[in-house]
Amino acid sequence: MKILVKIKDNKLSFLNRKKLNYEYKNMLNTNVISNDELVFSDEYIRKNYKILSAFFSELTKTYNLNILSFQTMEVALLIMPIFNKIKNINSIYYASEEVLPYKMCEYLLKCNNIKYISAGYIPQFMFEMLDKYGIIPESRDEVLYTSSFMELNGLTTYSTIFYKYSVLLDYPLSNQDLEDFSTFCKINKHLKIVHVNMPTKINLEEIIYILKEYRHKNIRLLIHGDQIDEDIIEYLKKHNKTIKKRYKILIKIKYSEKFIEENIVYEANNSILRACAILMFALAIGSIGMVLFDNYKSIKQVSKIQKEIQTHIIATDVEDIVKDLEKDSKNKIKNDYIAALMTINSDAVGWLKVNNTNIDYAVLQYYDNKFYLSHNIYKEQDPNGWLFLDYENRTDIVDDNTIIYGHNRLINGVMFGTLNNVLYKNWYTNPENQIIRFDTLYGSYKYKIFSIYVIPTTNDYMTTTFFKDDEKIAFLELIKNRSIYDFKIDLNKDSKIITLSTCHDETQKLVVHGVLIEE
Repeated sequence: MKILVKIKDNKLSFLNRKKLNYEYKNMLNTNVISNDELVFSDEYIRKNYKILSAFFSELTKTYNLNILSFQTMEVALLIMPIFNKIKNINSIYYASEEVLPYKMCEYLLKCNNIKYISAGYIPQFMFEMLDKYGIIPESRDEVLYTSSFMELNGLTTYSTIFYKYSVLLDYPLSNQDLEDFSTFCKINKHLKIVHVNMPTKINLEEIIYILKEYRHKNIRLLIHGDQIDEDIIEYLKKHNKTIKKRYKILIKIKYSEKFIEENIVYEANNSILRACAILMFALAIGSIGMVLFDNYKSIKQVSKIQKEIQTHIIATDVEDIVKDLEKDSKNKIKNDYIAALMTINSDAVGWLKVNNTNIDYAVLQYYDNKFYLSHNIYKEQDPNGWLFLDYENRTDIVDDNTIIYGHNRLINGVMFGTLNNVLYKNWYTNPENQIIRFDTLYGSYKYKIFSIYVIPTTNDYMTTTFFKDDEKIAFLELIKNRSIYDFKIDLNKDSKIITLSTCHDETQKLVVHGVLIEE
């Protein structure tokens, strides 16, 4: 590519030419002005940035030039490094109607002398950045979003992009969508979850490459769709462990509720029934005394751990721990006893209490929803497990749906063993019992129960975050209408809820929902 440079009035213009007219050919790679014009090759420019910077600095002084004009963004990205330290230039005009790329925005922020730019499309979040550095931006075509990706995820401001916790990639994506996702990953420092709708193997590799390029780690990449590309299945079988270990990206496939009901639940129920048959046989030949002893041992074990936790919380000086946590998270710690819990187990995220039950436990969170089904707070093998937060929930803010799981140890009453109390009318009609308390590092929350029900095994109440208001409202109506009692509570798109989920029997779940009333 050849770059034609023209000088007119106080403007320096850079035009790209695939072919040169005859009169320009003798000017190629020169530094002699002819009729106020110059010609350079792109290769020459890349190899001689320092020389050209000095040359154009002198040129702008001599001819009193203060405006740069670029025919295309391709030319602008090639030329801009020359003008980082040239003080005469204070305005830039991008003649094409292309979107201003983030890389160009980075160049502009390094030029202290630039005060005004004009471009075809300037993303809204770049307005914020440019204005902060004293640059007046003019977008000739005002648009809120440059791509479907930016619009779908509501990425309008720099701070939103910087702090965004989860995003959705809805394939097929345009080239602008991919470019904006790459820009997002370059800016963002808090990404933890990437939802992807119906990708191909090539799409998946693109996403992993971008995440890896910008050093995003501990990412959960959730693939949505019932007709998953067979190439993706094979790819994950072959590479998933390596990707998880090397790049800290955990990839999972999430099927729709209908697909699960039609396929997975059927198989799961068969497995449960087989397991129950084996268990019944074992119980038939076992000793009732052994069962009673095992439950007695469970009660004693959990009681001992609870006392140890309380003693540890009282005895632990958390001042330095709190300072370190606040420094790392930049959030104010509200409940320092949770910080003390974290010195027992770094997976500790909160404390749950339900009135007139035995539920008064620390809550843990692992990167999957399996580990604490069989391990206690000390990470020891334990059939009681421990209460744990859904791995998709955040702990620094309140999600749309905060979900906590635990075993229903009905006989010995530990963990969610006394949650069955909620099914009795004299319990759920008592206003004192309708309050659920949940503490985290950053806040203390009170939820009021609005729905209690028993339902055949399903996961349709396990969505943690909603991208669309109508989907959230439909979800809230669904779970509210299931309740065994009308609590006369109104819900809306801004409602934040808590969900307690446990087994009721071999094929059913006991579920309790509360809405946030005090923070």
